[in-house]
Amino acid sequence: MIPGLRQKLTTHRREALIGLAIFAATLTTFLVSRVHQLADSKYSMMVSQSLLDHGTFALNQYSLPQLERVDRGDYVLNGSIYQLEWVGDRLYYYSPPGGIVLSVPYVALMNRFGLSAVNPDGTYNIEGDLRIQVSLAALLMAALGSIFYYTSRLLLPVGWSVIIALGGAWGTQVWSTASRALWSDTWGIFLLGTVVWMLVAAETGKHHIRPVLLATLLAWMYLVRPTYAIPVIAITVYIFLYHRRLALWYAATGIVWLAGFIAYSRHNFGQILPNYYLASRLTFGHFWEALAGNLISPARGLLVYVPVLFFVAYALVRYRKQVTQRRLAVMALFVIIAHWIATSGFPHWYGGHSYGPRLMTGIVPWLVLLAILGVQAMLRAREEQEAKGLSAKWRLQYAMGGVLLLMSMTINALGATTHATALWNIRPVDIDQQPSRVWDWRHPQFLAKWQ
Repeated sequence: MIPGLRQKLTTHRREALIGLAIFAATLTTFLVSRVHQLADSKYSMMVSQSLLDHGTFALNQYSLPQLERVDRGDYVLNGSIYQLEWVGDRLYYYSPPGGIVLSVPYVALMNRFGLSAVNPDGTYNIEGDLRIQVSLAALLMAALGSIFYYTSRLLLPVGWSVIIALGGAWGTQVWSTASRALWSDTWGIFLLGTVVWMLVAAETGKHHIRPVLLATLLAWMYLVRPTYAIPVIAITVYIFLYHRRLALWYAATGIVWLAGFIAYSRHNFGQILPNYYLASRLTFGHFWEALAGNLISPARGLLVYVPVLFFVAYALVRYRKQVTQRRLAVMALFVIIAHWIATSGFPHWYGGHSYGPRLMTGIVPWLVLLAILGVQAMLRAREEQEAKGLSAKWRLQYAMGGVLLLMSMTINALGATTHATALWNIRPVDIDQQPSRVWDWRHPQFLAKWQ
């Protein structure tokens, strides 16, 4: 065998094994973590089953409780079952359809093993729904951990790439939220993580952008959750500015998917977009409180639950001159800030019965990208200083980052493994009845186990 080819195959084999090891380690962690969050996603796998068995998104063919119809203005809910909405005489799942459709193959597979969200008599099987969601969410988030690794390897050495991959999987909402059940963001950040890898690969010259694939992934991100319209817009601008030769196929693909989504909405709801997608849901009634709360609240603050972001920010600012891929850095910052603002416009900005900054989960792949760029800039600065014979307190910086990463992992581990953190939402009073509890530093959610 040619020596160069042998070395290349050895490298590929090593990379595959490391990615597989990260997948196995994170999957095991996610599966053994005891806390599950069957909230907004309740009944979602029942809709996937309906698509398999009946070819419809409506749930009228099942034996579900038909409760008093409550008009909330943006949709008519089925009594206390807020996950279901009435459209005329048809009963639908209220949240976006994207994750439901993408989950259909997995639901079909689980059916082969006797697992379903529907009982033989047509009633709802909550245990089957939960087991399908938990296993699929764990698989997706473990795969995302591997995607983080391969994205890092485009710019960083192996060791740092492993740290960032495990930090992204264990030190963020990936563990404490997205792997706990099939939230809409579970599919969303999996797709977005793939898109970020594609963009970094293109910027580094390792791979070419495939416009049809990219537009398809972005379209499904929007179908999974409407807040992903923000990265869709940002990436579309990026394509038209820096990859204009791809714009025609990219735009045509996006238009086809949008037309299909409008057709779906017209057929099922009689309007251009489903109720969940309506801009009227953004009221900005608690904007300033939400803006602060999404960052520093003891129950929902991103910086509180992912403190390693302080180190990421430090690296990006301190070594800003060494930052490469500035276009991606600017785009990531834009999307993060826009998402933060949009999320703060929801009346229910604190995310109800959840753990930590659940509604900020959609920006995790962008945060991981910034971590990659920050670490690369720091390593470049170290090389430059050592070449000049200068010294710096690198060990102190690494230790600072290590401590903050360990704190992030611990805080998110508590949310995934300690039932007290979930019970915090209803004890001593329901968080939806007293939202001011998110500001209570005497009883923060992440310390619920010891309160």
